[in-house]
Amino acid sequence: MGLGRSKMAKPISIYELEGGPNQFFSPYCWAARFAVAHKGLPIETIRWKFKEGDKIAFSNQGLVPVIVDGNKDGKWVNDSWAIAKYLEETYPDRPSLFGGPQGEAAALFVQKWFATGGPLGVLFKIVILDIHKSQTPELQPWFRETREAKFGVTLEEFSVGEAGVPEFRKALEPMRQLLAEYPYLGGKDGPSYADHFVAAMFMLAYAVSPVKLLEKDDVIYAWRERMMAAYGGIGKKAVGHPESL
Repeated sequence: MGLGRSKMAKPISIYELEGGPNQFFSPYCWAARFAVAHKGLPIETIRWKFKEGDKIAFSNQGLVPVIVDGNKDGKWVNDSWAIAKYLEETYPDRPSLFGGPQGEAAALFVQKWFATGGPLGVLFKIVILDIHKSQTPELQPWFRETREAKFGVTLEEFSVGEAGVPEFRKALEPMRQLLAEYPYLGGKDGPSYADHFVAAMFMLAYAVSPVKLLEKDDVIYAWRERMMAAYGGIGKKAVGHPESL
């Protein structure tokens, strides 16, 4: 049974990755935040930085997001997709994240496309130096060392910076064509988890980088504005770079 609107919900605690003060840049944490907000549940943010695995040791793994549900005896769930499915199953009487099984599959496709099909990879190369800069002085050497070991090149060699924007915009063409027909990736009735996941990628860029990713005449620009204003404007209220919009 879900927690009905007639009962006052306790907060869902979200362990979220923080760079500088109030600079929440993890797209996967943002996807979880949007999902909780979509369900109309109160959010309690718990700040988490790289190398603070002890804070989430209870989850038996070392990555965020992790949520703790105060309405379900402190049940925890990790991984943004698992969190979305948990919220949908646990709170069926609140607005749906998927709109049914077909919508769930479509949302997963969008997530896989964006994360593995090109757009996120290009975006990461655009903002990697900004992510490094956003870390505390104590964490910057660790971030550089671990990422350079993974990439096999220096951060500067990996980065494409603003020069990568045309490729990023081109990679978004399927999304652009869909938004020419519907106001949201989830269709005409409002945002779905598919919208949350892609909006979360834009929140990564907004949090750390001044690079302007979209032109104002792009239908994706208008969609991003709607998503940042959704759920009480949690995107607009976030610490970030308004000059990038």
